[in-house]
Amino acid sequence: MTAYVIRRILYAIPIVIGVNLITFALFFFVNTPDDMARAHLGAKRVTEEQISRWKRERGYQFPYFYNDGWSETEVRQVSGGDVSLRLPAQRAGEYRLRIAVPSPDKGTLEVEIATDETAHLFLPRGPEKGRIRIDLADRNQEAIFFRLETTEGTYHSLDLSFRPSEGAPLAVVRLCFKEHLSFTERFTETIFWKKSVRLLFFRFGTSDDGRNIGEEIRKRIKPSLAVTLPIFLIGLAVNITVAGILAFYRGTYLDFWGVVTCVVMMSVSILFYVIGGQWLLGKALRLVPVSGYDTGLYAAKFVLLPVVIGIIGGIGNGVRWYRTIYLEEMGKDYVRTARAKGLPESVVLYKHMLKNAMIPILTGVVVSIPFLFIGSLVLESFFAIPGMGSFTLEAIQRQDFAIVQAMVFLGSVLYIVGLIMTDISYTLVDPRIRLE
Repeated sequence: MTAYVIRRILYAIPIVIGVNLITFALFFFVNTPDDMARAHLGAKRVTEEQISRWKRERGYQFPYFYNDGWSETEVRQVSGGDVSLRLPAQRAGEYRLRIAVPSPDKGTLEVEIATDETAHLFLPRGPEKGRIRIDLADRNQEAIFFRLETTEGTYHSLDLSFRPSEGAPLAVVRLCFKEHLSFTERFTETIFWKKSVRLLFFRFGTSDDGRNIGEEIRKRIKPSLAVTLPIFLIGLAVNITVAGILAFYRGTYLDFWGVVTCVVMMSVSILFYVIGGQWLLGKALRLVPVSGYDTGLYAAKFVLLPVVIGIIGGIGNGVRWYRTIYLEEMGKDYVRTARAKGLPESVVLYKHMLKNAMIPILTGVVVSIPFLFIGSLVLESFFAIPGMGSFTLEAIQRQDFAIVQAMVFLGSVLYIVGLIMTDISYTLVDPRIRLE
């Protein structure tokens, strides 16, 4: 068994990496960091300056896979008059000034670059004072490269002045600085490394609003388990018991109306149970709080209502599933033999039949265990329980892509763990199965 488990874990590694790559592509190619910034800022007219600032604050300003050292330090829009930009603390080194015109038209833009007396400014072309005239109608305008060298200190001021001609179109100015990165840093100082590769080592990083995602997960896992674990255990016992009774009385009015009730319960939305339970048990009878959460033993009164609703909401689907499994086993020879020996029907149902029906039951049960840690989006949201489900839902509503990406990766890892646990559990209930 040990060799099989190790082999399955080794098989799981490329699967996790593949899921990570697909998730990265969906988050950063289909939905680029610029799109994230526009969606998060929520303004109808988001400027390039706001987008650049948002990306720098959240670590999305890096290249995707390879960093050649160039990074944006300032982004401004120039239109409708002279613009002066003073950058007080700039390092010595190579700079690149790029002028982008979304809608090229007639007009010129005069750029003047200057620095303080303690530094030297070297321009590869243009007049001595650093004045360069750019034709805005040229789509293929080259970037302006210059170098800032110093004799005293490290940081110096850099003054940029932009004077567009009358009627000149909008221009976006991007100032970039080139850092000397090592071979390793060229790959680690990228979005892929910082946002995806670190997830493989369960280093979730920080959310877009600055929170530690790993710390939030550790803090919220207990409230989620306080809701999902009782629903899972009690619901499993209730569903198997009721399904056995319906299977025993198959073909009778009890079985018919039981199945009809299950279909009706499956057809009703979980929101109906939530709203109905809050009104009946919370407001009318005042037995439990409508929403909220507390720590320690005081949390029991807050999780009681969502647990009851979760169990009731899953009865319809669960009972029908287990009833089908029972009916498949009832026609087999070992059941007739057990009954011929005079064994009570309860022993036949819940000892012999249930044991032989454990393979399909375990397939559905063990695979669902990892989702206990993810939490319930609906229940936690409606009952204000600070668990993993509400954490994910809030991140989706706030468009916090770092949290959503971390939760997608965590869900895929837990699902793979559940599949391995399913294979192992087969050998525990059926001695005919060997892990080879």
